[in-house]
Amino acid sequence: MNKIIEQLLSLSLLTMPVLVLTVHHGAGISAIIILLLSLWVLSIKYPVNISLSNKEKVLIFSLVLFPIIIIFDVILRELQLRYLDYYLRFILVIPIYFALKESKSDLRPLFIGILLGSIGAGLFSLYQFSLYQSYYINIKMDRIGGYLNAVNFGNISLLLAVMSLAGLFLVKEMKFKKIGIVVCLLAFFMGLIGSILPGSRGGWLAIPFFIILFLIYTPIKNRYKLAGLVISVIIMLGPYYSNAYVEQRVNTGYTNAMDYLTAAESVDQSRVALTSVGARLEMWKTAWLIFKENPIFGVGSGNYSQELITKMDAGEIERMPAYTHAHNELLHILAITGVVGFLGYLIFYAGITYYFFSTLLESHNAKEKYLSFIGILLVVGFFIFGLTSYSFAHHTMVLFFSIMVVSLAGMIGSIERDLQTA
Repeated sequence: MNKIIEQLLSLSLLTMPVLVLTVHHGAGISAIIILLLSLWVLSIKYPVNISLSNKEKVLIFSLVLFPIIIIFDVILRELQLRYLDYYLRFILVIPIYFALKESKSDLRPLFIGILLGSIGAGLFSLYQFSLYQSYYINIKMDRIGGYLNAVNFGNISLLLAVMSLAGLFLVKEMKFKKIGIVVCLLAFFMGLIGSILPGSRGGWLAIPFFIILFLIYTPIKNRYKLAGLVISVIIMLGPYYSNAYVEQRVNTGYTNAMDYLTAAESVDQSRVALTSVGARLEMWKTAWLIFKENPIFGVGSGNYSQELITKMDAGEIERMPAYTHAHNELLHILAITGVVGFLGYLIFYAGITYYFFSTLLESHNAKEKYLSFIGILLVVGFFIFGLTSYSFAHHTMVLFFSIMVVSLAGMIGSIERDLQTA
């Protein structure tokens, strides 16, 4: 019975990448299933061995510190408890890590789930795109986004794409190598489609960083890496020169940014501030002004929009909708929690990165290298995404990131335990 529960837990890891983009509330459904099975495993394994290595201590500390800072911020300022909701999830998922670490983990469901999720993202975006092109169906949304907004859909699709490509780490472990390579490449290209069609430009900033990581750490010969670099450049530039929609999204972003930054007299700045890029730049300016006025502890979680309105009324910034966050995680954290929260935020990312990066460098096990590498892709991706949006203000993004981090880390812990006892 115990083995069956452990197998179900491993199987449940498939649900997050598969359901997150293609099923309404898919991330929430997956998180509940994985957490309940993890608690069941821990109850079976009780008492659980909680001895931790140095890198595991860093990981757990990183997951706990930033939410604690937010907890104190909310309680001491007597803010609404709803501002604790998303950040607390980084603590609540920790039992999943220990459950997987104590189990006989099977990598296959997660690996297959990533491939299916990436392919599903591409198919779903193509399906929605076909509806937009139909003269018989009236879609009220102006951009493809599945059950999420377009930015989050495109960003997660991009992550699933590069995670699928990282399956090349496991080629030597595959029984049917050629089929495995083809499926990984297919999933990669379908995930890219899921990123391109929503037109989420901010996420595309992560692509050069992904390419660098693949060129450095992919276990293939240098001549293949050179070929991969050429193909990557084509992949980056191809959609711009071959797809009018992508070209229009990029050109519009560039034009809006230049109009805002040059502040030309011939340009109506109030109009520019209402564009996607102009509004972001104006919100970043607002966040920086708020931080300079409250550098140590910020203005408090949830108070950004009120400060935004105050500065619009004072004429310090252009008129725009009263957004609830600055569309830049670093600046938003500085604005609401000051230097104290910002340090916690940096430690959050640095600690998780340290865990995966140290594993990647130290391990000679293909499965560990694969898990740690996609962990790095996950962290780098979310950090870059956070430069143009506030991912942790969205339920699905928080769940996807937190569940994937502890799932990858927990499976690494399970493999390391098995190697030590072998």
